[in-house]
Amino acid sequence: MEKIYDMIIIGGGPAGLTAAIYAGRAQLNVLVIEKREIGSLISAHKIDNYPGFPEGITGRELYQLKKEHALKYNVKIVEGTFLELDIFSEPKIVKTDVENYHGKSVIIASGWPKNSVKKVKGEEEFIGKGVSYCATCDGAFTRNLKVGLFGQGDEVAEEALFLTRYSKEIFIFSKEENLKCNQELKNALLSHDNVKIIPNSSIVEIKGNDYVEEVVVSREGIEETYPLDYTFLYLGTRSTEELFSGFAKLDPNGYIITGEDMKTEVDGVYAAGDIRSKSIRQVTTAVADGTIASLEAAKYILKQKKER
Repeated sequence: MEKIYDMIIIGGGPAGLTAAIYAGRAQLNVLVIEKREIGSLISAHKIDNYPGFPEGITGRELYQLKKEHALKYNVKIVEGTFLELDIFSEPKIVKTDVENYHGKSVIIASGWPKNSVKKVKGEEEFIGKGVSYCATCDGAFTRNLKVGLFGQGDEVAEEALFLTRYSKEIFIFSKEENLKCNQELKNALLSHDNVKIIPNSSIVEIKGNDYVEEVVVSREGIEETYPLDYTFLYLGTRSTEELFSGFAKLDPNGYIITGEDMKTEVDGVYAAGDIRSKSIRQVTTAVADGTIASLEAAKYILKQKKER
């Protein structure tokens, strides 16, 4: 049976870790999903205006202290790239490139959106013309076609398995030596003759004319070209609009609009920190956002328990 967390926090910066500390201290089951070595806090050479540190502190030192504080309250912290939030499941499903996680509430604390998106060459040009981020959405268009999936985890394996009912050939390109996913899923995939896993590979460029025709892949430093008709990307290259617009209002710059309670358009989903639409972005304001989001999420969880 899948573990169900009380709170899943996407982002391990000052907002996310603050939210985790409050929730962990309240004895909730908390999961933080973060990217390794990414974020404005870690990259800060020195912070001189954070209360309690008159001599200043490096961003990395402050991050480590916050992380240790969260771990003190049994918060689980994992590395992963956020791909999608399924708000229609109960509990909600947070999909990453490593694993899918189930949670009663979700806090988006992923940081400054412009720092989080780096498109693959050719990706934007062919969106809707052979580039997709959802096989279950667009799989019917791949009937008798050659397709490629780039990424890791259960999400990629599940999507590839879904495509076996439509696609002629399916290539799964994994950065690792082995595709990281549930073993039963992997066995189910490998039972299909038209599925091939290409290890130690990363996407370089997507090419074509009106539609995708081929993809350039790097394998251990050597570039190879694969003729493909459709490409599904699970790399975290989607814009904030593509990631969040299904459950939140965004401002013209791609930031999530919330009220002072940090709530999005969906019950149980909150936004905090630099991803939120606001005028001032500082470590202190991110901490405040994380505090409010965590307390509001905790109230939501308690309300849900009472209603049951």
